[in-house]
Amino acid sequence: MENKKKLIIRVAENLISKKGYAKTTVADITKKAKIGKGTFYLYFKNKEDLFYSIINTSFENLMNEIKKEVEKINDFFERLKKGIEIYLKYFEKNYTLFKILVQEKPFIKRKRFENFWKEFFEKWDIFIKKGFDEQIKENRIKNLSIDDIIYSLIGILHGNIHRWIINGRKYSLVEKKDIIFEIFTEGIRR
Repeated sequence: MENKKKLIIRVAENLISKKGYAKTTVADITKKAKIGKGTFYLYFKNKEDLFYSIINTSFENLMNEIKKEVEKINDFFERLKKGIEIYLKYFEKNYTLFKILVQEKPFIKRKRFENFWKEFFEKWDIFIKKGFDEQIKENRIKNLSIDDIIYSLIGILHGNIHRWIINGRKYSLVEKKDIIFEIFTEGIRR
């Protein structure tokens, strides 16, 4: 059963990235996935529910991948650098997700989208905020708002991902990891 849900999510992500959210119908998704509409509704209330499942599933996978890789690294800045690399690799591999987030943002219910990002950052609280807080206490980085630090990092990452997509994905996004790390860390380091 879980395989069908993953299939629906994968097919929908692909269709929405090509046709857009508004033009993609449940019928399009079920036809492409070769399933009945009843099967679709076993897993999702409606297309909007599916849309948020795509985003949530993708970001959960990304977060789990980053946590798994960086927890074995002791140095904070090396963990940060590895996290940036994994984030970029993830979107290089799953660029349709970012494309959907950018192109569909104007059509998404604002409050629900804001709640999605709020929940996303709350999940990172212990994992990333703790690390920044420790670095501030050890006087290794400037005493800035941790939320400002995190949103700035996400902004730099997303700006580079957006530019990469606009430029037709002609280069490896992961190649930008060092420059992103340097720009970001030079701004917060003491």
